[in-house]
This record gives sequence, C-alpha cells and structure tokens, in this order.
Amino acid sequence: MIAEKPLPQRNDKRQPVRSRWWRRWCRPALVLFLGWWLIGWLGAYASTQPNPSNIRERRTIAGHTVEDLDIVTSDELTVRSWLLDVPAERRRCVILAAGIRGNRQGMVSRAAFYAELGWSSLLVDLRGTGSSDRARISMGWHEALDLIACHDVLRKRGYEVVGVHGQSLGAAAAAYTSVRTDNPPAWDFVVLEACYSDIAAALQSRAFGLPMIALLPFFTCAEWLLDVNAADLNAVAALRQQDAPLLVACGTLDYKVGPEATARLLAASPAKDKVRCDVPGVGHRDLWRHGGSQVQAALREFLQRR
Repeated sequence: MIAEKPLPQRNDKRQPVRSRWWRRWCRPALVLFLGWWLIGWLGAYASTQPNPSNIRERRTIAGHTVEDLDIVTSDELTVRSWLLDVPAERRRCVILAAGIRGNRQGMVSRAAFYAELGWSSLLVDLRGTGSSDRARISMGWHEALDLIACHDVLRKRGYEVVGVHGQSLGAAAAAYTSVRTDNPPAWDFVVLEACYSDIAAALQSRAFGLPMIALLPFFTCAEWLLDVNAADLNAVAALRQQDAPLLVACGTLDYKVGPEATARLLAASPAKDKVRCDVPGVGHRDLWRHGGSQVQAALREFLQRR
C-alpha cells in the first residue's frame, strides 16, 4: 500500500474585510479631520494674538499739547491714549481708533487734520495693541468697550460734541458700540474707514471664497478663544441700532471687507445724514495715505454740518 502524503496546509492570513477598510479609509480620514481642526486652531490662535508695541513719547501734535490719558473699561482693562485738546469756542472731540494690530501712532495725521478744523482728538490704543493692556484681538467686538469708556470720559470732561472715527477693526468697534451696552453712547457722528460688513463675508473674501464649512474650525476655535459668538460679528446689524450721522469710506478694490460692504453699511444705518466716499483703485490699505485727499475733502464737508 502506498502511503498518502498529507496535503500542505494553507497559511491564510488574510485580514478581515473590516480591518482592511479601516486601514484604507478611516485612518487617513481621521488624520485629515484632525489636521483640518489643527489648522483652524492655529489660524484662530495666531490671528487673535495681541500686538503690543512701544509707543514713543509725544508732547505735541500739530502744535498742540498732548496729554497722556489712561482709561479703564467696564471689563477692567486699561487702555492708553493721547488727548489732544484744541482750544475752540465749542468743545468738540473725536476718538480715533486704528485698524488691526495698529495703534495711536498711526492716527497722528488724522488728529492733525481734525486740529486744523478746530477739533480736539483722543488717539487710543485699543486693547491688545500699543501700550494698552494685553488682550486677544476680537475683530472689534470687545474693542467696542474701549470706545464706550473713551466716550464716557470725554463727556465727563465737558466735551459737548463727541464723534468716533475708526479704521478697519477700529471702524467695526465703532459700529459695535451700539450693541455692547444697555446704554450705548450718543455719538454726534461716526466715520468708518474700510469697515467689514460681517465677519463671515470678510473671512470668506480673505480665504479666496472658500465655503463656510471649510472655515468651521477657525470660527469655532476663535469663538472659544474670544468668548464671542461669530454670528454677533455683524457690523451691518449693529448699525441698524445707530442713528448718528455717518460717513463710510472704502477703496473700490477693497475686497477684504466683503462684497458690497459700503452699500450694505449705509443701507443699514437709519441716520438722516449719510455720506459715501469711494476711493478709486485702492484696496484694503490706509486710506489716509492712499487717496487721502479725497477722503479729507468728503470729511471736511461732512464736519461742517456738525
């Protein structure tokens, strides 16, 4: 009898279908998802970082004496400023607020312009900038509290007419003063330079038109860092509560503020005196340096009615 040889054993180590599916799809998807949120977190963290800087001592602007003035806000931060008091028959003062990561030094030329017209000015370092207390940059929402505190101090000092002139983030802060307190300041006029309409439109414009879902991690992380609801960052909605005379200036190539920002801001305001100033061929830049003569002409005529 011939002995049968045993058949070779198959060493079948094939993995279950479920395990292979996990390796091929789930793990890469999880890595991408975590990377998406990490990029959003890093973007929110970096864009809201405070930007303190050394402020050079200054004793005069346009030949008028400058007073260093520290102002405490309702949330107990100290913002530092220069008060340029111009002797005039009427005590009139305008608060000047710079754009994101800017400070009062960038507003000196505007203060000189107002001084020429007999206006005093308060040049303020918004929170997180210049020599003011450190705080995260909140796209104008918490900075509005700085402007409200400045308004209150100027009224207590006897100024009869108080206006606000904001640039970019400073402009958004001026708009939000109408919704950040139960007793909003009664501005005698408001000037908004390069103001965004709402944060979603502004960020989409800066992110090359990415859909909102792509920016979800950034929005969520920024809300957590700042204790702000992104839906509240809507300057158009805030201006509906503000009836002060309004001048809105913006470059015609400023796509960073969002589409039709100037038209939307003016349409929202219930003010009877509204002025639009378009600066041809200028993007999101300092309008005082680029197209300043046009802005100054519009502002000069606007102030004659104050």
